[in-house]
Amino acid sequence: MLIATLLGLVALVAGLAFGWPVLVLLSIIFTAVQMMMLAARTAVERNDVKMSAKLAAKEARRRGM
Repeated sequence: MLIATLLGLVALVAGLAFGWPVLVLLSIIFTAVQMMMLAARTAVERNDVKMSAKLAAKEARRRGM
């Protein structure tokens, strides 16, 4: 996913260098979507870690009773 984001940025720079407005616009949109996907993946991973800790604590309490 990071490689795709970098390729989008390279396409953006190429579009700016060659003066291709459509390529620039599509690259901006693509890069923005990729950044949102990276942020969402990070948020999900953090949530998974928190939920795993909560479930482990809950199970430990049940076994202790």
